[in-house]
Amino acid sequence: MLKKGFTFIELIILLLVLAIISVIIMTDLRSSVNATRLDAAKWKLKGDIIYAQRLAVTQQVNHGVIFDPATETYSVYRQSTSTIVNNPLSGAPLTEDYTTDSNFKGVVIDSTSIGSPTTNQLEFDSFGVPSDGTTVLSADATVTLGLGASTSAITIVKNTGKVN
Repeated sequence: MLKKGFTFIELIILLLVLAIISVIIMTDLRSSVNATRLDAAKWKLKGDIIYAQRLAVTQQVNHGVIFDPATETYSVYRQSTSTIVNNPLSGAPLTEDYTTDSNFKGVVIDSTSIGSPTTNQLEFDSFGVPSDGTTVLSADATVTLGLGASTSAITIVKNTGKVN
């Protein structure tokens, strides 16, 4: 009489194959989530830089973004780096802290190259022209975000302030 079913060896092989497939899927899923998280952080930063520029043009008062790579934060300010503007959606100060925001967990400010010597301040005048807070940019500025081994750069074009 033949019994239909799996042998113990076949069951072990099936479980091993399922484990390998699970590891592959989880690794791919994790890298996909990280890529999405870094992309979202980049788009948020781009939006905040453009917001600062538009505030400068519409209010005819210098506005900018101050970066602090040591604490993984940046803030949008008006006239002075100590006067942080409010987020129009929440009413809270417009400061992004990558260490506490769960949407951007693991994202870091890798580097900024704004002005010469490099500053961590990007300011726009009433015409939307970017400077390092004191001098109009002589070269394009770059802010690089990172997450794990991945990086993503934002470029602010000198003279025009276009954000790429």
